[in-house]
Amino acid sequence: MTCSILFLELILSLEVDSFNEQIDRAYNRAKDMYKTDFGHMDETLISDGIAIAYYDNSKKRKVRLIVCPCFLLDNDCPELWKPTPGNISRLTHKLDKRIASYFSGYELADFKMSQVILAADIDVGDRDRVSDYIKILHSIGKVKCFSPVKYRREGLSKDSYFGLVGNSNGLEFRAYGLEHAKKVLRAEVRLRSKSVIRACAGNGDTANQIGALAERGEDIFMEAFRHVVPGGNYYKKKQAETLIRERVRGGPLRRRMLRLVTLIPEKKSLHLAQKALTVRDINEVMSKFNEIGVSPVTISKRHNRKELVSLYSLLEP
Repeated sequence: MTCSILFLELILSLEVDSFNEQIDRAYNRAKDMYKTDFGHMDETLISDGIAIAYYDNSKKRKVRLIVCPCFLLDNDCPELWKPTPGNISRLTHKLDKRIASYFSGYELADFKMSQVILAADIDVGDRDRVSDYIKILHSIGKVKCFSPVKYRREGLSKDSYFGLVGNSNGLEFRAYGLEHAKKVLRAEVRLRSKSVIRACAGNGDTANQIGALAERGEDIFMEAFRHVVPGGNYYKKKQAETLIRERVRGGPLRRRMLRLVTLIPEKKSLHLAQKALTVRDINEVMSKFNEIGVSPVTISKRHNRKELVSLYSLLEP
């Protein structure tokens, strides 16, 4: 599995005079500068994968960079890059060089990371299976500490997109298909606050934080992925119940597992179903599902697919 930084956001907060100096300088030299309702946009470095925005609202004046590492490393490289030591070093070096050449008196160390998107591409076989897995993810509904994104507000279609936003943990989880790679389900974990970025990357300077996130990206991604997506293959409800009866000896644990399989579609939420189960150790129940290779989240009666393999088996190298 290749998991790498898809985008990162950098913020430079400035005093009024310094901000005016930078934006005046940008307008004087930039051919691709324009104003929007949200700020002043500069696409001078867009071919290097860097979009620049100036925000001059009354509260704070700041410069925001959206960086796509794959374009910065190589304009012709795939969207996901391999976070090898050499590539990480090249990334931070080139980013620092581009910032220093564009801005007057500022470098990478002056910027703070405010958002990082980690991504992994999962080859599920074909476009129909991409849709099937998104439907399965929607059956998970709400999980502990996360709630569904507001699809209409963000202009997203639930048929092609699944998203959860952390209630207070600064994380987001998203999954969707790719137009140019029809058999790929892309999964994202977004770090959306400075505190969660520091927790994952440490308190070093910005270049070291980028390096730490690139090196630890797969571990960070998988920790969030495991929190959202239960293990095991996906089956219709009756088949899942049959497999539970075959693979788990009779007793309280089997009864709880069968009950959870029933509760999830009733509650339309994995988290609410787990709460309704009222067991002291829900991790024991979930671990057993993973052990027998059966997901507690089942395929809806409305869907034609009878069985889908675990996403975890598709994430393996």
